[in-house]
Amino acid sequence: MIGTMGTIAAQEGPLSLWNGIIPGLQRQCINAGLRVGLYAPIRDLFTGELAPGENPSLLAKIGAGMMSGAIGISVANPTDVVKIRL
Repeated sequence: MIGTMGTIAAQEGPLSLWNGIIPGLQRQCINAGLRVGLYAPIRDLFTGELAPGENPSLLAKIGAGMMSGAIGISVANPTDVVKIRL
């Protein structure tokens, strides 16, 4: 890994090691933001409004996590293509 980084830095310049960082950060922000932001609304779709102190079932938590994760990565996936192309 260090040899590869040295070769890239020598042939293309040290700043080339940072190519693709912007799309990578955009992907992470979009993906994580959607996963975290959509979890509670999706969980509430499964369980209805929860009373203070009431916990959803494990199955509802897993389902909401899976659904919010799937939506997040579906929206963020095009930035992976951009990152790879750079």
